[in-house]
Amino acid sequence: MATQIVPVIMCGGAGTRLWPVSRESMPKQFVRLMGTESTFQQVLARISDPELFARPIIITKSDFRFVVAEQLRERGIEADIVLEPMRRDSGPAVAVAAALAAGRDRDALVLILAADHIVRKPDAFREVCKQAAAAVAEGRIVTFGIEPTHPVTSYGYIRRGEKLTGSSICAVDAFVEKPDAATATQYVADGNL
Repeated sequence: MATQIVPVIMCGGAGTRLWPVSRESMPKQFVRLMGTESTFQQVLARISDPELFARPIIITKSDFRFVVAEQLRERGIEADIVLEPMRRDSGPAVAVAAALAAGRDRDALVLILAADHIVRKPDAFREVCKQAAAAVAEGRIVTFGIEPTHPVTSYGYIRRGEKLTGSSICAVDAFVEKPDAATATQYVADGNL
């Protein structure tokens, strides 16, 4: 693959659902909840292959700039840190990161990552990133999802379409944001997610 993927790590959230472990002053993505590293540092480890990934862009709140810098230093990773003046959800942060990546390379491939996701198979994650990069090179936009184990109404659902030629990537048939309980139950029962 000629073009490296520019990973963008979103880590400006407050993580209030895990209070009191996760607090406004030290949200869950920076706390060592699972293992010896924070989930932010685990994401950094997943995107540290220089053959596949370019220098990351970190989007965070100004209050977290020092903890981000310290955890980057602990992992030995250099990154561009972008400070949000205020929380405005993901859209504006993604737009700024895409503009910064395009400033580096007009044809940049951008991977948006949450700083608090757990990925138990990092090698499989990197392989999927390679497949996604190939699909993007063909003009597609790629989104990652996980198969739900039970219906939940507080998440969005991606219904799979047909498989793309030569990969395990599927077209998206539909995306439904936070469906009602009956719809979520039906989606999980159908298994086409």
